Amino acid sequence: MSLLAVANKDFQDTVRSRGMVLLVALFSLLVAAFAYVVRPQGDGANEFATEVLLSFFVGPYLVTTLVPLVGLVVGYNAISGERESGSLKLLLSLPHSRADVVFGKVIGRGAALSLAVFAGFLLPAVVLIAAPVSFNPGAYLGFTVFAAILGIVFVAIAVGCSAAAATGRQALIAAVGVYVLFVLFWGVLTGQILGAFDGVIGALPATSREIGAFLEVANPRTGISVLSDAFLAELLFEGETLNRQISAAAMLVFWALAPPLAGLLKFDRDDL
Repeated sequence: MSLLAVANKDFQDTVRSRGMVLLVALFSLLVAAFAYVVRPQGDGANEFATEVLLSFFVGPYLVTTLVPLVGLVVGYNAISGERESGSLKLLLSLPHSRADVVFGKVIGRGAALSLAVFAGFLLPAVVLIAAPVSFNPGAYLGFTVFAAILGIVFVAIAVGCSAAAATGRQALIAAVGVYVLFVLFWGVLTGQILGAFDGVIGALPATSREIGAFLEVANPRTGISVLSDAFLAELLFEGETLNRQISAAAMLVFWALAPPLAGLLKFDRDDL
């Protein structure tokens, strides 16, 4: 129950924070404005599907860019901030293990971000319902779930960085590095890796193309896009992209668990 107690407190503190309210408002306004601007007009408006808007506009241009940023902002000071303020010692003086603290904060802040994502998608839903377009509430809700999952993954990565960092500044630098890696340079980096190890890859049972495809979905942003696009096409975990979807789901689970575990290993050895 200690883990749940930490998660509940962190959830309440995050939901009440002014920064979270501002982030939700900004995200909601941006998505709503984007939906309003790209909506079609004229004779074909009624045939415009929610799936098209989400797959080709909102997903690649807003969700996979903004949600990771919000997740990192929410999680990067989860532990390092309390370490600097001294409240972490008080927290650990209670019957909470360090694992309870790390994973409780992942759960609490991940839940708070999920709530924020759902709240952020309410205004865009109203815009689409009021607009003369074909609105699919099931597809819209499902896409929102995938957006929340993406946020949870980046919260987990950020909390892992926060647990490993000795100061808030180190945690912030790590969070910025994570964002730059996954959002800006992942394709360039993986391309260089494939080129540098081309000779080694030739001796493996997998082809360079297959390894490149795996590295692509290893990025949580790409992985969530693969799954959400399959969901919107009503082909989730079936069809020609089944293996790609399974790889994407496996990597999302990996990124949700590995960074907090790695951060916990470092956190356990630290003398507070």
